[in-house]
Amino acid sequence: MCESNVYLLKGDKEELVFKEVIRIVPDGDEYLLYGVLGDSQRIKGKIREMNLLSHKIIFEEK
Repeated sequence: MCESNVYLLKGDKEELVFKEVIRIVPDGDEYLLYGVLGDSQRIKGKIREMNLLSHKIIFEEK
């Protein structure tokens, strides 16, 4: 499958904030995350790393 898990970097720890994301849409200083089951969530921050082989996207707080 093509979905990834989204993590928020807080200090030196990664906190899982959304599982099985299939779409990310920028919206000003936030991002809209859409899940495989049709659910959605907003996240503030900036993308630090996207590792598509391991299905992992890391955001960091601004």
